[in-house]
Amino acid sequence: MSDDEQKSAAEDYYPLRWKLADFAEDLFVLHRTAVVAILALFGLGLILLGYLALGDGQATTETVTDQTNGLERTASAGIEDDDAETPTTTIDVAAEESATSSSSSSAPTTTEAPATTIATTTTSTTTTTTAPVSARAATSPEQLAATPPGAVLELTPSAIRLIGGLPDDSMADENIELAERFFPGIAIDDQQVVDESFPDPDVVTMRLSAPDLFGYNSDALNAAYLPLIDQIAAAVSVSDSISVEVSGHTDDTGPAEGNQRLSERRASSAAQRLIAQGVPSAQVTSVGRGEDQPIAPNGTEAGRLANRRVEFAITNN
Repeated sequence: MSDDEQKSAAEDYYPLRWKLADFAEDLFVLHRTAVVAILALFGLGLILLGYLALGDGQATTETVTDQTNGLERTASAGIEDDDAETPTTTIDVAAEESATSSSSSSAPTTTEAPATTIATTTTSTTTTTTAPVSARAATSPEQLAATPPGAVLELTPSAIRLIGGLPDDSMADENIELAERFFPGIAIDDQQVVDESFPDPDVVTMRLSAPDLFGYNSDALNAAYLPLIDQIAAAVSVSDSISVEVSGHTDDTGPAEGNQRLSERRASSAAQRLIAQGVPSAQVTSVGRGEDQPIAPNGTEAGRLANRRVEFAITNN
């Protein structure tokens, strides 16, 4: 075998791994700077991809809480609302942009936008509605204590005075309507007192109490007051569900037994007037109270005159 044939055969049997080793050696020796740069870029690219995949470690949570006067929305982890009474809406926006690594020798570029926080604070307003104070409310504790409960219409030929304590204004207004219906054309003086401590009245009392309603020791009604009794009769007689109790009263002058008999005669006199004007007798009763229920002090002449009276307690059964 010639020298050329031996050389050719030796080249054919040169192992491939040796060839690759020679190529790598030549590449590292001749181009070591480029190889190091490429490996560095490859490593940086792996690190950047891992960062983008895992995120920056912040979790976003959204909590919607119903408050009495608003909504609270929180969209950021690690931020606490120190003011539990004021609804707060907080929005965190984080924008990140990154460029992919290039296969060229240029370094990768990463652009990271700063986090932006927008906070909107809404002040809650609580409105408390208080019931209005009645215009008929007592102006002092003394007035409240001195006001007897109930609905009372004090009758005179020229005016009607509404007195007594009632639990609310609607009942006081009903008494005004009743007075206008029973006694049209007569002026009304509303002096009713409204307070929730008063009970609901069971009856409406119409009171004839005037200095000249009865003479001393007399049961004869003054003719000037008969039209008022007639108007009561006209209003009561329209319904058989209405009943009237007529009570007579005296002052404390004289013996109590005599005053009791006198009060009974006064009540009977007024009751007979109602019956004569068309009220069925079954709807009318009379009773004497004597001197036991004064409405004014008996120590004065004016007080004694006021206590000589007749009252009509009207009930709608």
